[in-house]
Amino acid sequence: MAAIAFAPTAALTRDGLLARRVPAAVLFGIGIAWLAYDLLLLCRFLGLTSPWIHGGWAAITAGLFWLLTLPRRRDLHAGPTVATLLACLAIATLLMLLGGEGRFFYANVDWQVRDAVLHDMARHPWPFVYASGDLLRAPIGMYLVPALAGKAWGQPGADLALLAQNSLLLGLLLAIGSTLFDSTRRALIALAVFLAFSGLDILGQLKAGHAAGLAPTAHLEGWGPTQFSSTITLAFWVPQHAIAGWIGALGILLWRAGRLGLGPLLILPPLTALWSPLAAMGCLPFIAYAAWHDLRRRRIALADLALPALATLIALPALLYLAAAGDRVGARLFPIRPDLYLLFLTIELLPFLLIAFAGHRARFGGPLLAIAAGSLLVMPLIQLGWWIDFAMRASIPALAILALHLADGLGGLWPASGRRKAALVGLLAIGSVTGLTEVVRALTFPATPPPRCGFSRAWDESFAAWPKDSYLAPLHRVPVAIRPATPARVAADGAGPCFDIPWPRPPLF
Repeated sequence: MAAIAFAPTAALTRDGLLARRVPAAVLFGIGIAWLAYDLLLLCRFLGLTSPWIHGGWAAITAGLFWLLTLPRRRDLHAGPTVATLLACLAIATLLMLLGGEGRFFYANVDWQVRDAVLHDMARHPWPFVYASGDLLRAPIGMYLVPALAGKAWGQPGADLALLAQNSLLLGLLLAIGSTLFDSTRRALIALAVFLAFSGLDILGQLKAGHAAGLAPTAHLEGWGPTQFSSTITLAFWVPQHAIAGWIGALGILLWRAGRLGLGPLLILPPLTALWSPLAAMGCLPFIAYAAWHDLRRRRIALADLALPALATLIALPALLYLAAAGDRVGARLFPIRPDLYLLFLTIELLPFLLIAFAGHRARFGGPLLAIAAGSLLVMPLIQLGWWIDFAMRASIPALAILALHLADGLGGLWPASGRRKAALVGLLAIGSVTGLTEVVRALTFPATPPPRCGFSRAWDESFAAWPKDSYLAPLHRVPVAIRPATPARVAADGAGPCFDIPWPRPPLF
């Protein structure tokens, strides 16, 4: 009898717990705290271990969080249920696992270099320079916490910490993002659109004449002169850029919905730059509009100015670090033929924009949609570094905003006609082939081995034709304020392969 009485009580307790809401401000604060901690770890990585630096970081960060949590702010009052949060963490973990994190599934070839960077940061004392005299200078925000885990527990510890970190941050973003929608149905539609969102790459491959060579594991996005990456591609290939860009996009949408003040929005670019300066750049047009909008309506309070000032102060070493020897990376116009540019836009962007502008008066339409469209039209014409990274990574916030605006149309939040909805579903179905090939490759290729060499040898095995300037800076070119005084000089790697089994590559076109 006691057992019978206990079962319903336990069920009610469990259901009650799952139905409880977690304040979104708490979830937002966890993400901000993680980014802020990365900035402190960068100081340690550079050998800046003075108690004054740590004390100053603690004081400034405390002020930042006090301003973020002021009761009079509009910052994220509502939150997801515990059940929603757990589901979002599970989805995020699945995506990161399938992307190869933790070494349970195949990781794409870019991870050859990425694993080697984490390997170096975990095994070498901080600070260090390579035998060439160069300092590792790259957006290393994603690697700092996992590298500490690697120092304590070796390569498996680093791998699992990377998986846990990225799953947590992405799960928090999905959970907070779910609160933008007023029903479970609309939230699920938005999740499906976001995960399926991609250009029509399979049509691009057919147009390029690659139909005979296509395989279910092919990487489809290299058909054109430049690229906009699908959601799944971003999660699998470049989670550091993806997470930084999606944090910015979420902040912009929350601001537009009246859920986030301008000050918390303005802190995002300096805090995310160490994860991805390109994704942070992609947020700037939207944030500039938000600042102009609130200034014109006299909505700016003192906290809106103090928050970005404090965030910039704690991010200053990271900003100086990322800018070291920046002239070796360079910015220029990307040489693209006009006909190929128009073909690329026709296959990757314009069909979605034609549908999206039917809802130009919706909550994420109007100026946000215009900025997204303008940014995506211009980004293929800009080049930073030796490849097309600017178009691929700076486009992340705009693509996410466009995807969620289209999800609003499918969910009935703006009046999309039946034909437009059918057309959008068809476009998403065609575009989803890009992500499906990424998933098929993850499930069929072997799990990737741990690295046995450092950055330079891994780069030479994978990308020998390209310079290393996006990852290295001569020590003497590092600003004096953050230059390591007595870095350890690590020896060059010995001979032998970087990986104990061959790392298969997907068919590329």
